[in-house]
Amino acid sequence: MRYLTAGILAGFAAGILFFRSASGMEIVPVFYSGLDSLDTLQWADSRRSSRQGFVVSMDGKTYVIDEGCRIVNKIDTADSLTEFSGNGSFYIRYGKVGSEIELLGLGGERYLKMKSMEKPFLSHNGELILLLNGDHSAIRIFDKSGNRTGAGIISGRLCTAIEFSAGNDFAACGFADGTYYFLDQKGNIINRGAVRPGDVIKGITVSRGGNYGFIHSGNADADMLRIVDIADNDYDETELQRVHYVKTAMYISDDGEGAFLDHDAVLLTDDDCDIDYRLAVPAKRPGYSTLSYGAGVYSLCYTKSSGESQILFFGRNGGIMYAREFPGLSFLGAEVKDKLIFVRGSDSIFGYNIRP
Repeated sequence: MRYLTAGILAGFAAGILFFRSASGMEIVPVFYSGLDSLDTLQWADSRRSSRQGFVVSMDGKTYVIDEGCRIVNKIDTADSLTEFSGNGSFYIRYGKVGSEIELLGLGGERYLKMKSMEKPFLSHNGELILLLNGDHSAIRIFDKSGNRTGAGIISGRLCTAIEFSAGNDFAACGFADGTYYFLDQKGNIINRGAVRPGDVIKGITVSRGGNYGFIHSGNADADMLRIVDIADNDYDETELQRVHYVKTAMYISDDGEGAFLDHDAVLLTDDDCDIDYRLAVPAKRPGYSTLSYGAGVYSLCYTKSSGESQILFFGRNGGIMYAREFPGLSFLGAEVKDKLIFVRGSDSIFGYNIRP
C-alpha cells in the first residue's frame, strides 16, 4: 500500500489525473518513477512474481518491472546488445561485434548458444526467434532451443518490417519489394502475398491469435492500408489521403478491426478495411509512436509536430477518454497488458489501471 500511495502522489506531481469515461470506465494512475530512481524501487517477491513484466533499458542496464512497479530483475547490458521477449521472460544477448548469440531466461539460465552474425528478433513469449541477415534479404527461423523450425527461411529484397503479435508468438515480415509473410508460433507460413507493384511495405502487424494481418504500404506518391484475412487468404484495401515516409503506429484485432495513426487522425477500420471513424488528434511529426489495446481502451503515444509528447486514451467508438501533452518528455511509448497501461517516457515511467 505504501508504494501504491507513493505512486499516486507522484503521479499527481507529474500532472497525471484520474479520469472517467462516459461509459463509467475509470482509468487510475497507480505508480510513477523517474528513470534515475529505478534502483530505489522495491524488488518483487520471487515466490509470488510471475517473472514477466515490462522491459526498461537505460545506461547499460535493463530492468524488468512488474505491474506494481517492482523490479523483477536487473541485467547488466553494458558490454552487449540485447533483444527481450515482449513479456520480459527471455532475452537474447549478442555482441556489438561478434559471431555468437545466446538465449537466456530471466534468471540467467541459458537456452541456446549459436554461431550467428545476424540481427535477432524474439517473439512475445520467447518461442520464436527470427534472424535477419546482413543485407536484409533473408530471415532464418528458429525455436527457443535453437532448432530450425517451420518454413526455415523466408526471403525478399530489403526487409523493412518485422513484428510479433501482442501477447503471442505470431510474426509478420515485410520487404521493400512489396512481399510479405505471416508466420504462426512454429514459424510456418500461414499467409503470404504482395502489394501493388512498385510499393514497399512501410509497416505490418498481426493480431494476437493470428486471424488478421494489417499492412501499410506505398511509394512516394500514395499509401495504402490492407487488412488480410489470413485463414481465408483474402484482403481488402483503402487508400490513404497522405503519404507517410516513416513507420507509424498501427494495431489489428482478432476480429479484423484496425487502428492506424495518420498524420493528424487515428483511422479506425472494420474487417473490410473501410474507415468507421476518423478520430482527429494533434498533428504528429515523423518518428517513434505506439498504439496498444486492451480492456476496451486504445493507448496512443507519439511526438507532436510542435515537439511535445502526446498521450491519448480512446475507445473503439472514436471517443477520446483522456488526452495530455508532456512538454518535458522527448518521447512516450505505451503498452497495455491485461488491465494495466504501462507508459515509458524519456526520463520517467508511469502506469494506469483500467477499471470497469
